[in-house]
Amino acid sequence: MKRISSYFFVACMFSLMIGITSCGKDGATGPAGAAGANGPKGDKGDKGDKGDPGSANITYSDWIDTQFALDTASGEYAWGVDVEAINAELLSTGFVKVYFNLFTADQPNISSVPYLEGDLYIREVLTDGGLLLFSNYNVSTQTINGNKRFQVRYVIVPGNVAARGKNIDWSNYAEVKALLGFKN
Repeated sequence: MKRISSYFFVACMFSLMIGITSCGKDGATGPAGAAGANGPKGDKGDKGDKGDPGSANITYSDWIDTQFALDTASGEYAWGVDVEAINAELLSTGFVKVYFNLFTADQPNISSVPYLEGDLYIREVLTDGGLLLFSNYNVSTQTINGNKRFQVRYVIVPGNVAARGKNIDWSNYAEVKALLGFKN
């Protein structure tokens, strides 16, 4: 009797395994059901506020006069300006671009800093709270016949703005001026 019950158990297990493996989805998919009726149209939502243009968070200075002074320790001429918006967060997430007008507002020749031509260089150092420029020549603002020459402008781009909008060459002042709509 013991032998029959062990055969019976093995036979039941075998039948169960065959039954499980033989189940499958062999039939064709049935036709799609009819579409349900559309629900009632909802109320129109409130109109949202107008968004700021993509350059709304970008700030820029007016053209600033410079007064370089000789740093006898380094042999370089240095000039600086306090800029409260240049802080530790901006320095780690955004960027500041500096432009130098080598001529006058009437006849601009604007280059980005760092600037190198021949043996003249102008370079910048950004600090928490300010901007420093260094040069191997005294390129302080000059007034000739009522026109100022050698002025500086900076553009501050926070970290949350740089990736938006169209790609521009920030070293190309004409592209930056067109994007930001500089008046002068």
